[in-house]
Amino acid sequence: MTAFDRIAEDLQARRTDAGMPSYAEIALRIGRLREERGGPDATARPARTTVYDAFRTGRRRLDTALVLDIVRALGADEEEVACWAERCREARLSDATPSRADDSAGPGAPPPPAPPAPPVPAEPPPPVTAKAGLLVALGCLVVNMVGRLLVVVIPEIPLYLDMVGTAVAAVILGPWWGAGVGLSTNLLGVAVSGGDSIPFAIVNVAGALVWGYGVRRWRMGLTLPRFFALNCLTAIVCTSLAVPIILALGGETGNGADDVIAAIQETVQSLWVAVASANILTSLADKTISGFVALLAVDVLPRAVTAPVRPLMPLAAAPQHASVRSGP
Repeated sequence: MTAFDRIAEDLQARRTDAGMPSYAEIALRIGRLREERGGPDATARPARTTVYDAFRTGRRRLDTALVLDIVRALGADEEEVACWAERCREARLSDATPSRADDSAGPGAPPPPAPPAPPVPAEPPPPVTAKAGLLVALGCLVVNMVGRLLVVVIPEIPLYLDMVGTAVAAVILGPWWGAGVGLSTNLLGVAVSGGDSIPFAIVNVAGALVWGYGVRRWRMGLTLPRFFALNCLTAIVCTSLAVPIILALGGETGNGADDVIAAIQETVQSLWVAVASANILTSLADKTISGFVALLAVDVLPRAVTAPVRPLMPLAAAPQHASVRSGP
C-alpha cells in the first residue's frame, strides 16, 4: 500500500467520523471555506467527482490543497490540518524517491513488474431526485393513513400502525423527509380519529428523526442486532413523549392498548405506571414492525431510490436476492 493509499483510507475514516456527509455536501462546504478565505481560489468550488476521486485508492498523484480543504470541511482544526499537510508532503517525497532495489539493479536489468492495479470503487450513487422523493413520501403517507384507518376499524388491535410509512421515509429518504411524513399523517389523521391526533404529531416526528439519524449518523443499520436496537430506541423515545399526552387526554388511546392499560392497572393501582408500561410494550412491537417493513422496502423498492442508503444497510440487500432476481 502506498502513502497515497493510506491518506485516501484515512480520509474515508475521517468522513465516517464526521457523519458520512455526501461528496456533494463536502464540495459545497469547500466552496464556502474558499469564499470565506478569499484569495485566488475564492470562487473555485470543486466538482463532486473531484472530491470523490480524492477518497479513492490507487492514485499516483495528490492534490494537497484539495486534501487540506476536505479535512477542513470535515471539521478538522488547523492543528490537524497541519498534520495532514505534513503527511501529504512526505507522501510526495516518497513517491519521487527511487527505491534502493531500483538503484542496485544493473543498467541492463529488466524493469520490475508493475504491481496489479487496485480495483477502482464504483462511482457513488447520485442522491434521490426531488420528484422521486416526493413520490415515495406520498406513498409512505398513504401507508400511514391506511394503518391508522385499520386500527379505527378494528379497535381491538393493540398497536398504532401509523408510523410504518414514517419509518420507510426516514430510512430511505432521510430523517427530515420522515418527519414531514409523520407530521402530515397526524394533521390528516384529524379526519380519521379527531383532534386528539394533533398532539401526537411530536411522537411521529421524533420517531422519524431517531430512525433517520440512527441509520445515517449512528450507523445502526449495518447489522441486524444494531438495527433491532435502533427500533427499540425509537420505541423508548416515542413512549417518553406519548405517555404525558395520553395522561393529559384521560389515560385512553382509543385502541386495543386500552385493554392492556386496564389489565396492568388492576395490578399496580397507578394510572401513569399502567399507561407507561402498556405504551412501552405496544410501542416496542409497533416500532419493530415499522422498522422491519422499512428494511424490506430498502430491498424491494427501485435502486434509483434506495441506492444512497444501501451501503448503510447491507443486511437489506443480501447478494443471494440479486442472484434470484436475475434468473430466467
